[in-house]
Amino acid sequence: MKLRIALAVLVIGSCGREVPTGVGGSLLPEDAVRTFEVLLDGSAWLVRDTAFSKFDRAFGAPFLIVAENFDGALDAHTLARFGIPAVIAALDSTGVSRNDSTPVFIGGRVVLQLDTLRSSGDLPILMRIHRITESWDPATASWTHRVDSAGNRQTWAQPGALGGPAIDTASWTGAVDSLGVRVDSLVIPVDSQTIAAWSDTTTNARGVVITMVTPGGRLRSSDLVLRLDARPTFRPDTIVTVTSRPSDPVFIYDPVLPDAAPTPFIGGRPSWRTYFEVRDGLDTLSIACPEVSATCRVRLGDVNVTYAGIQLQPAPAPPGFAPQDSLRIGAQTLVLSEFTPIERSPLGQGVGATRRFLQPAEFRPPADGPLVEVPITEFVAALAADTLVDGAPPSRWIGLLPLVEGVDFGLAAFQPSPVLRLILTIANELQLR
Repeated sequence: MKLRIALAVLVIGSCGREVPTGVGGSLLPEDAVRTFEVLLDGSAWLVRDTAFSKFDRAFGAPFLIVAENFDGALDAHTLARFGIPAVIAALDSTGVSRNDSTPVFIGGRVVLQLDTLRSSGDLPILMRIHRITESWDPATASWTHRVDSAGNRQTWAQPGALGGPAIDTASWTGAVDSLGVRVDSLVIPVDSQTIAAWSDTTTNARGVVITMVTPGGRLRSSDLVLRLDARPTFRPDTIVTVTSRPSDPVFIYDPVLPDAAPTPFIGGRPSWRTYFEVRDGLDTLSIACPEVSATCRVRLGDVNVTYAGIQLQPAPAPPGFAPQDSLRIGAQTLVLSEFTPIERSPLGQGVGATRRFLQPAEFRPPADGPLVEVPITEFVAALAADTLVDGAPPSRWIGLLPLVEGVDFGLAAFQPSPVLRLILTIANELQLR
C-alpha cells in the first residue's frame, strides 16, 4: 500500500479543566486532537474502476453533429426525413385564407441552425447534402447500418448513408451581419425533383444526409428545418413559404467507442459513467500518522472522516471526442442486485459533486491541468463506520456521472487509478495500532 501523508493542519492544545463558571478555558488537554491529511493511491482503496457507455444514445439528442476528419479521427453525418405537407394555406385575391390540397412546390432549402460557440473548423466550411435512397430506421441507424435491431440488421450501400445522389452544396463563412452578429445558419438549396421524391410517404427510402466537405471541422446544430416554396393553384402568381420540421433527426458517426473502457470516461452522448468498487473492510485499513508520533498507526474506523474526495487527473479525450461544453460531475451510490449487471444497476443516493465547472480545454492535449476532486465524504464515512444503512451494509459501489447527462457529444477523460484524499481527525488515545 502506498500512502502519502501530509503534515498536520490543525492542533488543538492547552491543558487544564474548565469549571462550570469559567469562561475561555479548554475542555481538552494539550495535543488531545489532531487533524491531518492522507492520500491513498488507487491500489489502497479500490478493487476496480470501470467506465461504461450506452446510457443515452445519439438518437433523440438535443443537438446534431456534422464533422469531417475532426482531430484527424471523427466523421459525423446528420440524417433527417422531412414530411411534405399535403395541404397549404394561402390568401386568395380577395385576402381570404384558403386551403390548397394541390399546391405546386417549386423548390426549397434545408436550413441548419448552428451553435457557433460549440462549433470549430477553418472557415469557410463547405457542406453538402445527399438524398437517401434506402429505407432506414432513425432509432437504430449507425455509420454502417441503416437498420440495426434484433433479427433485422441491414447495412448501408455506402457507410455514412452516402449512397444517394448529391443535391447541392453551401458554405458557412462565419460572416457577421450589419449588427456585428455572426450568421449562425447554413442554407442549402433543394430542387423540386427532390421535394417530389420526399412527398412519397409509402416508403422509408427517403430523406437527406448532411455532410461536411472541408476537412478538420466539427459543427453542432441546434435546429434543422426545410423551408418550401409553393404556388397555390388558385393564385399561381404568388409564392408561399411553408416550414417542415424533420421527424426524429439523428447524427451517425465514425469511429464508435467501445461499450466499456478501463480508464475513467464521464459524459458524452452516448453517455459514459465510471463505477468504482471500494475494497471490503475499509474500516480496518491501517493508516500511518507519523506527524502525530513516530509509532502512530490508526484504523480508519477509529478516526473521524472529516472530508473525503476522489482526485482525478484529467487526460486527453479520445481524438474527436473532446467536450464542447463545461460540465460538473456528481457522485451517486449504486443499488446492486444479483440479477442485474453492474453497468445496469440503478443509481442510489447522491453523495457529492464537483464545486466548479470543468472546461473543455482541460481534456485536450496535453491535459495537464489541475486535479478534479469529487467530494464523497458521506460515502466514505459510512464505510469507515461499518454500520448498517436501512438494515444492510452500506454500498461499496459508487458511480461518477455528469450532473446533467446527454447534453454534450464530447466526454471527459481521466487517468486510471484515482487518489482518495482524506482529512481525518484523531484523538491521541487512539495511537495504539
